[in-house]
Amino acid sequence: MAKKKAKSKATVAKNNADTTSAIDLDLEAEVNRQLAKRPIPKVEKKKKSKFQVWTWVMAIFMVTVMAGSVIYAAISSITN
Repeated sequence: MAKKKAKSKATVAKNNADTTSAIDLDLEAEVNRQLAKRPIPKVEKKKKSKFQVWTWVMAIFMVTVMAGSVIYAAISSITN
């Protein structure tokens, strides 16, 4: 009786593995077909405008000025 149960469990596990691999292959084929139907468009990187470049430069400048003022305030408060 125990041998029959073990054998039937092994058979069920094998059948599940077969159907899983078949489902995986079907899913892979479906994904490939959908991708072939509508390919992903290539995106070209745009050059940044002068306005964007200057915005970044001014932002970095403001951060360094603010950090410098905080350091200056800390040093001046320690010395006084």
